[in-house]
Amino acid sequence: MSIQFMVGKLKGEDRRAIIQGVQKQMQEAALGAIKPLLTEFCEEELTVKLGRGKREPRRVSGQAREIEWQCGNCGSGDANQFTRDGHYRRALETGWGHVEGLQVPMLECQRCGHDVVCHYTILEKYRRFWLDLDQQVLFGTGLCQSLRQMSQQWSGVLGSSVGLRTINERINQIEPLLRQARSEPITDGPAVVQFDGIWVREQTQMDTVKVDKRGRQRKKRKGKKVVVLVALGLWTDGSGRREILDWQVADGESKAAWEPFVHRLWERGLRPETGLQAVVRDGCGELGEAIAWVYGSTVTEQRCIFHKLRNVADKCREELKGEEKKETRKLLMEQASAIYQAESAQEARQRLATFATTWRARTPKTVATLERDFEQTIAYYALDGVARELIRTTSLLERTNRELRRKFRQVCCFGSPTGAEVAIYLQVKRLNARWSKQTWWETSHSLYFDFLTLDHQGRPPARYQGSPLTLFQRSPSEPDWHLSAHPALQGCGSTGIGLLRHPPHPLGSVHLPLRPFPLSEALP
Repeated sequence: MSIQFMVGKLKGEDRRAIIQGVQKQMQEAALGAIKPLLTEFCEEELTVKLGRGKREPRRVSGQAREIEWQCGNCGSGDANQFTRDGHYRRALETGWGHVEGLQVPMLECQRCGHDVVCHYTILEKYRRFWLDLDQQVLFGTGLCQSLRQMSQQWSGVLGSSVGLRTINERINQIEPLLRQARSEPITDGPAVVQFDGIWVREQTQMDTVKVDKRGRQRKKRKGKKVVVLVALGLWTDGSGRREILDWQVADGESKAAWEPFVHRLWERGLRPETGLQAVVRDGCGELGEAIAWVYGSTVTEQRCIFHKLRNVADKCREELKGEEKKETRKLLMEQASAIYQAESAQEARQRLATFATTWRARTPKTVATLERDFEQTIAYYALDGVARELIRTTSLLERTNRELRRKFRQVCCFGSPTGAEVAIYLQVKRLNARWSKQTWWETSHSLYFDFLTLDHQGRPPARYQGSPLTLFQRSPSEPDWHLSAHPALQGCGSTGIGLLRHPPHPLGSVHLPLRPFPLSEALP
């Protein structure tokens, strides 16, 4: 310890200097412990690939031991032809800081004498940043942090510049998870689904070319408004469960936009057979046509009474203008709202008739607005066992849209359709996690492991959830088992060295080198 403490109480610059010194030594100690640990993990995987430990003789036989790592020259994948060839040193940027001189094991092909291209599970070639950057940017984006804020944070941690493009690429790379989410079957369907749209702005590329400040030719961009179609599911089993089932970016709220969106939900399993009883929507006629085309009369269609009363209030202000008629407008709206407080549909119709008789002479447009599609606004009376607060209005979905607007206001204008889709996807995952009593920290980190474990068809294999002990099989054709455990894994969360909890899948053309199996499949 090189820090000098004093007998008296430290204040001001003396206390600051000591704290900074302690922080620096803690960071150096952490980086010093990380380097050998990463090297040890790579050595362990290398042993599994070769089927032999250090200083064990190479097996020379006519039967090849094929692995997924190949020689960069002759293309051989026979592990019996590979031998250890020392280490090479590389740098790595991590959440603990800059790691310099990390030793990575190497292999040499004895057939041609060239290096073997090794794709380690926990360490990807030619990647400057370790996976904790990817995890942190997903976490920050879900909390509506901007690219510049995250860039400044990581630049401060690493002591070097981290570009906005680097951050943005790591956010948009999880797009395959978005496509997967839109195809997952809905087996336990909600009783009520609310539909609505929220407008955002995104940039589109034009054919016109312009020269930027650095003399580069770039195509001009312009912003256009698009709508995010959202479906919110509500369960009525007393659990209070709610979940955003699906969403779609469209050019408008036309029937051509709503039909494929509603039909996709039908194809995924959102049907009366799985529990769907009613859908709630605003006054958009095209949405009503799309729902009728997909579901017909198999579900109850409820018009949002909040939107209905808002339209009535707009007409009321047109026909009863002036400050002197303020009390009259207030009385009219109180009587209109009282219609939906009736105990039955028949009583609601009687109250509407009384309202029409009272106000038709003075406000004919207001009365006509309330009478239009009135039966759809009282459809909830036909449903038993469903709380009226869930089905009379789209208020819960409107609150959800306010959460989404937080991200839209922070971005102002999305630079690409992919960026908009991924940003919405992360907000949807964050909201669903909060409603299911999960933390966004755990959900965002788990989300990144889901992305890593995607196979080439975009399907995630079953993850091994359990203790840090993980049983691996080298390949499906070779029944050689390897039990991996390291003391550093004990008590680890989903970050840092606890990576082996969820073995990731290297990207590109490399397959998962270690395939996880539940212990029950291998052990008696």
